[in-house]
Amino acid sequence: MLIISTFEHSIEVEEALAVLEHMGVPRNEIMTVMMDNYMDIPDNNYNSNPNKKSLAFEVGMATATAFTVIGICIGFIMYLGPIIWGVMCAIGGFSIGYCITRFLQTRVFKHVLRKKVQLPELAVIIQCQEERYREITHVLWESQALSVGKI
Repeated sequence: MLIISTFEHSIEVEEALAVLEHMGVPRNEIMTVMMDNYMDIPDNNYNSNPNKKSLAFEVGMATATAFTVIGICIGFIMYLGPIIWGVMCAIGGFSIGYCITRFLQTRVFKHVLRKKVQLPELAVIIQCQEERYREITHVLWESQALSVGKI
């Protein structure tokens, strides 16, 4: 009889294998297979997964737009006029938004923005006698197996 189980890549797999060997299952009757992750296809749409620089650019453009509106309104009262004040406030708003976003990304939210890498799953195949099926599956389930099946 073959027992097949799948695990996430973790220390529980090693613990399960150690317990199985301690129970008397020989090493030559246990096989582990690391499964391949799905093929990563790059996403060219940066809106769904923006990187650091594109996010900072977008925030910079948004603050530039807001500062431009305020600068034009102030420009109707001030000496140089609405166009010059609008351009100056757009440059200042972009610089402020971009720099603050990059600062927050690199210093404050560095651990939050880091993408978690998912390790591939492991398949454990165990050859055993039918009488030992229950105790072996119990060990596998206790070790947080994702699924267990038999052939």
